[in-house]
Amino acid sequence: MPRDMPKFTKTPPAVIAAFDAASPSRKDIARKTMFSYPALFVNGNMFAFTFGPKIAVRADEATRAKFKRFEPMPGRPMGEYVEVPARDMKVAALKKWMADALAYAESLPAKTSPATGGPKRAAGSGRSRSRAQGRGTSRSRSGR
Repeated sequence: MPRDMPKFTKTPPAVIAAFDAASPSRKDIARKTMFSYPALFVNGNMFAFTFGPKIAVRADEATRAKFKRFEPMPGRPMGEYVEVPARDMKVAALKKWMADALAYAESLPAKTSPATGGPKRAAGSGRSRSRAQGRGTSRSRSGR
């Protein structure tokens, strides 16, 4: 019997505003979306994201021992991530959570692109492969 998929809710605008305001401002940090939620990456490693009304950050072992592990579905904790407590969802406190998560993510090995074996590029840092190779148009060069 197939299991029911959970109902995902959009992140409230106030949470997205706090997330964006607390996000570190560096060129090597990429803001992408994961399952339609904002997420932050450094060296290809995700370190913070929203999920419905919650914000989760990547945390070291000591922090994970003290705080609630993030569970996108009940009973399914997500690796190294913890939920930012509701009391810390204001920008000043959230900046500390983000800085700690960023520092931890920077200590991890950089993820590499499977195609090149090199580091992943930040979102929007180049043209798509098909466009770069001249295959991005719907008509051939001869106009047919």
